[in-house]
Amino acid sequence: MRYLALIFGIALGFIGNTQNSVCMVIENNPNVNVSGLSPFAKYVNVLDCFSVYAEGTISDTKVLHAASVAAELLDNDENGFVDDDALKIALQTSNALIPIFFQENSNAENIFFSQYNGEGAAAVLYNDEMNPNQTGYWGSDATVEEVIHVINAVGHTSIYPDAFSIEPNSSLMTEAMDVARGGQFLSVPNQYPSDAWYHYDDQTCDYGCMAIEYMYWSVVS
Repeated sequence: MRYLALIFGIALGFIGNTQNSVCMVIENNPNVNVSGLSPFAKYVNVLDCFSVYAEGTISDTKVLHAASVAAELLDNDENGFVDDDALKIALQTSNALIPIFFQENSNAENIFFSQYNGEGAAAVLYNDEMNPNQTGYWGSDATVEEVIHVINAVGHTSIYPDAFSIEPNSSLMTEAMDVARGGQFLSVPNQYPSDAWYHYDDQTCDYGCMAIEYMYWSVVS
């Protein structure tokens, strides 16, 4: 990645041409007084439209890893600007963010889920599912998946609803997903039809969640 990660002004290193790099710095949480965001100690502003919040127990390396992944997804040509102006505006408007927790059911997570009332969070990350040395590798690093869920759910579904709306019968994507699942299922079926090729089976995932997961798997496939 060509994004140069800095911690308190100290360069960690980078790959590629620094001329195309954007410096990202870990700051103290500037929004401790915002409902739900008080437990986080570390913060990174990514391209002025996406925020990374992390508990103090999360290593700087992992915090910057999440920020770098977000930057690469938003600025694919690495010129220092978000590729899609409409997407940037949508993410800014909703204050898009990814929270990083040390573990499930941590005090920080409980405070976040009970008190956060914003529109910018669509996924979370946990310390033990992040591996900066295996970016996006299935089973090792969930950073790409969770960050792209936020970008898709907060951004693309709202600015391109005809293509990516996640409600039943609402978009080209849900139409395609219904075909891939062998029919329209508002909840997870006991068994998918034999002609289905998208078999996501998380019982906690409703139809809209299934659509976001389908969007992710379409991208990475």
